[in-house]
Amino acid sequence: MRTRPLGCMTFTALVAAVIALLAIVGVIVVTGNSMFSPGALSALTVTDGAQAVSTGGVTSHAQLEGRCDACHAAIWSGQKMGDRCVACHADVATQSATGTGLHGKLDANAATCLRCHTEHHGATASTTLADPRVFPHEQTGFVLTAHAQPAVAAAVGCRSCHPGSPRDYKVPDCVSCHQKLDAAKMAKHTDTYGAQCLNCHDGKDTYGHAFVHTTYALTGKHAGADCASCHKGSTTLAALRTTSTTCATCHAKNDVHQGRLGQSCGTCHTPDGWTGAQLDHGTQTTFPLAGKHAAVACESCHVNRQWSGLGTTCASCHKKDDPHAGKFGADCASCHNASDWKDAKFDHSITGFSLAQAHASVSCDKCHANKRFAGTPTTCVGCHASQDKHNGVLGNRCEQCHSATQWANASYNHNAAAFKLVGAHVGVTCERCHSKAPPASTVTTCVGCHAAKDVHNGSMGSVCETCHKPTAWMDVKVNHNAFAFKLTGAHAGVACSQCHKDSSPRNTPTACAACHNKPASHDSHFGGVCSSCHTTKAWRPAAFNHAATSYKLTGAHLSVTCLKCHTNPSVTYTGASTVCASCHKKPANHTGAMGSNCGQCHTTRGWSPSTFNHSTTSFPLTGAHTKLLCTKCHTSPTSFGGLPTSCVGCHNKPSNHPSSYGTVCTLCHTTTAWLPIHYTGPHTFPMTHHGAGGVCANCHAATLSGYSCAKCHANAHGGSRDQSKCASCHPDGRGGD
Repeated sequence: MRTRPLGCMTFTALVAAVIALLAIVGVIVVTGNSMFSPGALSALTVTDGAQAVSTGGVTSHAQLEGRCDACHAAIWSGQKMGDRCVACHADVATQSATGTGLHGKLDANAATCLRCHTEHHGATASTTLADPRVFPHEQTGFVLTAHAQPAVAAAVGCRSCHPGSPRDYKVPDCVSCHQKLDAAKMAKHTDTYGAQCLNCHDGKDTYGHAFVHTTYALTGKHAGADCASCHKGSTTLAALRTTSTTCATCHAKNDVHQGRLGQSCGTCHTPDGWTGAQLDHGTQTTFPLAGKHAAVACESCHVNRQWSGLGTTCASCHKKDDPHAGKFGADCASCHNASDWKDAKFDHSITGFSLAQAHASVSCDKCHANKRFAGTPTTCVGCHASQDKHNGVLGNRCEQCHSATQWANASYNHNAAAFKLVGAHVGVTCERCHSKAPPASTVTTCVGCHAAKDVHNGSMGSVCETCHKPTAWMDVKVNHNAFAFKLTGAHAGVACSQCHKDSSPRNTPTACAACHNKPASHDSHFGGVCSSCHTTKAWRPAAFNHAATSYKLTGAHLSVTCLKCHTNPSVTYTGASTVCASCHKKPANHTGAMGSNCGQCHTTRGWSPSTFNHSTTSFPLTGAHTKLLCTKCHTSPTSFGGLPTSCVGCHNKPSNHPSSYGTVCTLCHTTTAWLPIHYTGPHTFPMTHHGAGGVCANCHAATLSGYSCAKCHANAHGGSRDQSKCASCHPDGRGGD
């Protein structure tokens, strides 16, 4: 089956295609590529005077009609249309490369020509876009923000400011347009800042009505001042920005100080008003204004507006008011203060004589008569000699007794003397001891004043302070520790007269019996050494150290009174019996049966309960026996010896096997417990023989030595054997032959 080719690939179709292609080539040759043109090229020319300017060999693009390759590069050439543009417009290439000229400002290059320039819009069309909304005018340094609407009603276009060519611009064009809005304002504006508008204006009114004065804030009256007041003659931005901000630049003509205070006007003046200036004398000068100085008018001190070089001492202004005629020098502040010149106060402490207490309230002329200040005496007698009742006997050191509080209020510090005042002496008037002058001759011994009160008539000597105290004469306290007989215990609280019956305490005896001979319980049996039992803490109770004797008291004996053992106080305490029975014979449970060695069972800790060491006998107690009372076995208190030690002696009743098993109970029983039993003797058969279960009576009905097997084995051997002789054949309880 034959396959037919596509219609376009048939011979007829291919011939037709070749013919069509040849026809197109012929038309291109004849018309010069005009068949591809979207429209006519611009025929506008740029003239220099009357002559058209030639660029790239032509005066307009229309002369390139049919020469597409002049602008449109072939695909294989590696160029773009912009490269062909700058090939002809070499000046634009130079501006772009150097950043100069219009195209240099616009940052234009071969790749951006189409942003502003187009073609094929007709012979009369411009090759440059004239719409300011599209043109990047801000790159020229002049923004069109403020020119959205022109000065007149017509729409804003390039020719509004560039009447001839976009390259043409003349400054008077701004003025001529803006005069139509406000002629008077423009006249004043050009007079102040000149007619070179672009020196300051950038098209968006950066320096217009909305300008914020951030670098120099306008406050006070500056806020309402006209710009021209400070910026007149500033025809450039640099001039505007470098306008001086010092006060003197504008206010020099108003400077009443004529430059003598410098140009820091802000030290006193403020933008709120040039008049009403104020100076902070405290921080801006070396002389702060205080007191009445703060209310004084400036001119009172700064005569003829002399602001600097004035003296700051008081005498500079107040010399004419000095009643001292300069005798105290120029340091007026030593006495006077800024609050009130007449309110003078002098710091007397700087003279070496401080005014204290009553001196502080004395007027100056009281001591400084006739205004004599220098050379005034500082001793007390210099002023108080007329008040000296001692007539000079005590010398001139009045301050030893008198103080500045009040002259009559004298007080002497006796601690500075050899005889210090303590106790009742402190409240005694000086005259009581110092009846005659001078006081230095006053005696300091006690008898010098108290001899009339000596009840001892001199027998105790003159050292009264051994017993008497300065607190009060009758407050007598003797330090007995200074004597051979020291007071301790109850003796310390006894009145002196209890022992010292006469006025001569030196003869008082120190033996106990001298005071404590009645009542006497011992009738002198113990001699005179009472301290063997008695102490000074209290005469009773007495305590004797029995440990020093051959019979030491222990246990309950320690709490027993002496008379409990020493029953006859009329008899000497020595030689008393130490045998227990001498005190403990009643009641007596043993009636002597246990002998006199009570210590075998009894201790001094307590007579009852008693304990006996049975291990010392022939029958030591073990097991349950150790817990039994003695009377359980020793039923009679008079018979402890000779008791039987065999088990049946106590355990014969009750008896389950009356004498059947003999008397050797220990074969089955132990002291741990009487029951249960466990046989420990020899046994022929196993104890667990058949069903015996260790119960003896199961096999041994009468005696341990006799037994019967018939109870369990009655039918063994058909009854033909003697069942009392089973062991002869069955010795271990097992089956036989």
